[in-house]
Amino acid sequence: MANLKLDLLNKLRNDKYYAELELVRLAQDPNMNYVWKIDQMKDKLNELSLLNAGMGLVEQYFQEPVAVAPVPQGAPVQAAPAGVVHPGQTHGE
Repeated sequence: MANLKLDLLNKLRNDKYYAELELVRLAQDPNMNYVWKIDQMKDKLNELSLLNAGMGLVEQYFQEPVAVAPVPQGAPVQAAPAGVVHPGQTHGE
């Protein structure tokens, strides 16, 4: 069986690419009725937002399984040192 996640992401990326091209084409068309142009661009932006959300959901639902290393029975557990500042923190917690 083919890789479902990659095929789905590829389809969504292709659709997004062509929707972006159409959005640019609409924006640059000088001969189009202005109100109709705005409506068409709004529809393309809605389509793009759905495609972006779909790509995010694919990544969320088709996550790669994380291999967990087995811990031997009775092995000591090491705790993180107190007061360690991690990137993005302003102080140790």
